[in-house]
Amino acid sequence: MSRLRKAAPGACLWLIGLGIGFLTLKDWIQLNDEGLMLQAASRIAAGQVPYRDFWWFYPPGQVYLLGAAWKLTGASLVPWRVIRAVVDATVALLAWRLAGRRAGRWPALLAWAVSIFAVSSATGPHPYPVALMFALGALLQLEKRPWLAGVFTGLVSVWRIEFAAYLALGSVIGLVLRGGIRRTLLQYVGSALAAAAAIYVPLVAAAGAGNSWDLLIRYPVLEFSKYQTLPFPLVWDGGGNAQGLDLVAQFLSYHLPLSLLLTLAASGTALLLTQRKGRWIEATTFVFGFGMAHYLVVRADAFHTGPLAVMDAVLGAWAISAVVDSRRSRPWKVSPAAGGWRKALAGLAALGALAGLGWSLADTVWKREREVREAQHARRINLQVADGVRELPRTRCSLRGEPVQMCLLSDLESAVGAVRRLPPGPIYVASRRSDLVTAGAPLFYVLAGRENVTRYDIAAPGVVTSERVQREIISALEATGAPVVRYEAGITAAPEPNLAGKSSGVTLLDVYLKRSYRELARFGTWVVLLPKPPTAATSASATK
Repeated sequence: MSRLRKAAPGACLWLIGLGIGFLTLKDWIQLNDEGLMLQAASRIAAGQVPYRDFWWFYPPGQVYLLGAAWKLTGASLVPWRVIRAVVDATVALLAWRLAGRRAGRWPALLAWAVSIFAVSSATGPHPYPVALMFALGALLQLEKRPWLAGVFTGLVSVWRIEFAAYLALGSVIGLVLRGGIRRTLLQYVGSALAAAAAIYVPLVAAAGAGNSWDLLIRYPVLEFSKYQTLPFPLVWDGGGNAQGLDLVAQFLSYHLPLSLLLTLAASGTALLLTQRKGRWIEATTFVFGFGMAHYLVVRADAFHTGPLAVMDAVLGAWAISAVVDSRRSRPWKVSPAAGGWRKALAGLAALGALAGLGWSLADTVWKREREVREAQHARRINLQVADGVRELPRTRCSLRGEPVQMCLLSDLESAVGAVRRLPPGPIYVASRRSDLVTAGAPLFYVLAGRENVTRYDIAAPGVVTSERVQREIISALEATGAPVVRYEAGITAAPEPNLAGKSSGVTLLDVYLKRSYRELARFGTWVVLLPKPPTAATSASATK
């Protein structure tokens, strides 16, 4: 009975977290992010191997997980959403447990609240929540079961390699500080390498060492940041026409990345200035938190704030309890610190951490509330694979400064219907411009139930905008005569302040489609194209 009573708070928090995730379980689709993950999952379910059979630069864990779900349930937009909600609830629960190791009840509960809203407010089939779940599991097991922490670290690498690198670095530093290197460090490192090798060795053998190195290591390290990094948000434009609470909400959201970085610094300062036993685990966790800060800085948007927010929640709870010990019989009794100035500075840092956690919670609660409110205006997508998922009937898809362009859900449904009425066979989904691509629409393959005639589901700038890849795409279209669906929304060619937002100067695919394809039907921003009747030297002149 005592064991059940002890588990009850955690079970309640997990169920509440699951309920928060289920609030908008069947709302919103993402043509790009959701599409590329589900299209890859369909390839995995069909027996294809990433890096060899299709272009893929993410670690394999997420697509094999979604591929297994695809194999089990069939084509559907729902399974990944259930998986994400379950994982989000688990991440928040583990953050609560980790925070509770060195913090009082109320700071730990604050850590749970910050975590659940941070990971559920900008949802998607991204791999980071699973990686974060295993990372938190590793931090929880590192003290008593370093071998199990190593296994979890190896699993983290299957979802996010850089997460595993920072976790391993922090764990090694922490175990060295703790002492007993021979017993603990060797267990940790050995089990981590064994777990990672158990998954990567057979995959690399199937995909080829060259392909795997190029897409898992070389491209992410040398190329990705050139095309995806955004300037860190520091100068706010004032929120446009927003007023009142909306203006405040926009201010909070815009400066959330900066607030998260400052919260990490404040938490680390407070922990450094206080004296408590077992500080090695604080060092381990802070190093991993620093890694999550790097993950955010690379592209400081809503989809990259979650990991740092969760680690801030844990470290912030520890910092607050290090200065104000809420676990004693007299709550909020100041903990001892060496020297008056250290105590004062630690107190200020803990207050900064508390303010940062409040900022994060306010912003993500507002985002979640807005998502729930906007979902009231969504309607069911009239496509079988959607399985009841809903979307807004109209969304703006034009760039700032351009004429307003509205993307209609009915246009997407009509375009999918037109493609499904064509003879069976693969298709290719192109974007507005072949020389400048910042987003694609690979979800169309999933909705239409058609394979991609090429290896390129991801509209990766620098890849599909290159001459070599465009010639490869043209060759596949020439060989098969596959229909082409063009998504002409302005957001597919956004002028981002990086290489992705600059023209590559390569328009071979655009020229080829203009010369060799004709328009079958147009549905708003969706255009269905079929090959023109064969004429002399059409393809040859297009590819010169």
